[in-house]
Amino acid sequence: MTDQTTPGTLDPDTVNAIVRDMDDPLYPTRINVFCDRYGCGVENTGEYMVSAEMDSEQRLAVARRHLVGNEGWEHTAEGDDLCPTHAVTP
Repeated sequence: MTDQTTPGTLDPDTVNAIVRDMDDPLYPTRINVFCDRYGCGVENTGEYMVSAEMDSEQRLAVARRHLVGNEGWEHTAEGDDLCPTHAVTP
């Protein structure tokens, strides 16, 4: 199964292989996550592997898992996304 949490630029050959594999429900999509700290303006854009069965919250969760685990972002219990500058947890 394809790793759903690692974003990156997908080359055309990879995209073609994904589209042609009718047994793999995953496809690449671009997701933006914005820092919710007032006035910050930082955003992170990445390409993630998602499926048509996922709703928008589940797709956003794929991006959040990557950002929290790999980029120093924080997702709070209140639902805020905080960039590394504003994340409370180092």
